[in-house]
Amino acid sequence: MAWLVTPALAQQCAVQPTGLGKPVPMEADTLPAGSHDALKRVVASGAQILQVAPVHGYESGVAHTGQQLFVYYTPSDHAALLGGTVIPVPYDTLHRLAGDRVHDLAPYRGIRGMFVQNGTRFQVIYDTPDHQAAIAGSLWDADGKDVTRSQIKSVPGAVPTIAIDTPETREATKVALSSLHGGAIGQTGAPEATMLIDPQCVYSIKSIHALMPAVQAGRLRLKIVPLSLLDYEDRGESTQYAKSMLSFPESEMASAWINNRLNIRVDRPSDDATVQLAQNSNLARQIGLKGTPTFLWTTARGTVGRYEGNPQDIDGFIRSLTQ
Repeated sequence: MAWLVTPALAQQCAVQPTGLGKPVPMEADTLPAGSHDALKRVVASGAQILQVAPVHGYESGVAHTGQQLFVYYTPSDHAALLGGTVIPVPYDTLHRLAGDRVHDLAPYRGIRGMFVQNGTRFQVIYDTPDHQAAIAGSLWDADGKDVTRSQIKSVPGAVPTIAIDTPETREATKVALSSLHGGAIGQTGAPEATMLIDPQCVYSIKSIHALMPAVQAGRLRLKIVPLSLLDYEDRGESTQYAKSMLSFPESEMASAWINNRLNIRVDRPSDDATVQLAQNSNLARQIGLKGTPTFLWTTARGTVGRYEGNPQDIDGFIRSLTQ
């Protein structure tokens, strides 16, 4: 399967909400060649920085533009940038408790990381300088390159497999996307994407509300596919609500989520919901899903387009679905 990845780090949940909704997190040409200060790159992109108290040995703060926030952690030399959620448990303790579910990642500039699998769910976790906590999220270098994505390439099943682009693989791609369980909204024939969500994810909710005007205008069609990636935060509610969504008739799944009606089926999911959710989660594992929302679509060339997070340029996003 061939993949066309849009390197957007927009706001996401699951392997933790990260980013400003701009490419990852800044484009390399926003600063002169040779600049290796991640915070200067953030400022050069147009964001403002609010520094706060250090967190477990990292400098910390909030980068913000008009409508977007990115909580960051960075070593004193600003050679890297972490985005994610602080876990108040020592990294080594988490490593020990995870046991054989851990894949150690190659350290980056002394920052240790691990890829933790829990069934079909997974998470990337980094150590803090004082070793008394951990950060679940993503890591970028000073040039804005996604270090996490490079690190997990060595983990079996963590990233998509690249295959020769043939008519056969193109057809297989279409079948894989069409076999996902979810509900569609929007006019048939409009540019279409598959939207992977966690029903409990605030960024998934923000994204669908931002896209609804385009959907209602007949400019965009979405197949909304539920996953359960936030159980570690909400004590299993993500699984309950994902199953609830899958328990509605296919024609009602998307609207039930958008209109906050999933509580109707939380306590009485359908018999098929568990299997369907597992099948959705299996694809998420295969493609190395890092957060929700994530959008997938078949391009005009038969490859698979991918956009991670909340599209900030909606018109540009819709155009990309037809290219």
